[in-house]
Amino acid sequence: MKTTEPKTNRIKNNSKYLLTFLLSALFTINIAAKIDKDCDSLNNSMSEEQYILEKLIFAKVEDSSNEILDINDIEVIELEEEVELGFDTTKHLPENFNALKGKHDLDWNTIELIEIEEEVELGFDTSKYLPNGFDPYKGMIKNAVEVVVNQ
Repeated sequence: MKTTEPKTNRIKNNSKYLLTFLLSALFTINIAAKIDKDCDSLNNSMSEEQYILEKLIFAKVEDSSNEILDINDIEVIELEEEVELGFDTTKHLPENFNALKGKHDLDWNTIELIEIEEEVELGFDTSKYLPNGFDPYKGMIKNAVEVVVNQ
């Protein structure tokens, strides 16, 4: 006598596989749609002129032609962005406040600049890599200042 598995178990197993397949396909389509959307919005937000300029600027050296560019042909675009804080700053400042007052009043001759010397630790003996008799201070004059004026 031959026994067979009831058809309901086969249908349940097949429906599990079918459901898994459908969810995987839906997930894949969803991810692909998001990727396409990001690429489209990036390409659409950039004008053709900007795209050409970026391609010229960031092109590999092998891809670029031997064309010589004139510095006057390059247009510099300065972006001026206003900072919007969301409140009126004058309410929080003293009366007659001028942020630029005293900007050019500093006398740099009266200010003593201090240079902090830091010990650099390279982790190896540098004398092994220098020529015999090497003197880094050779030719230097102690406490001398040389001023060169180009006319």
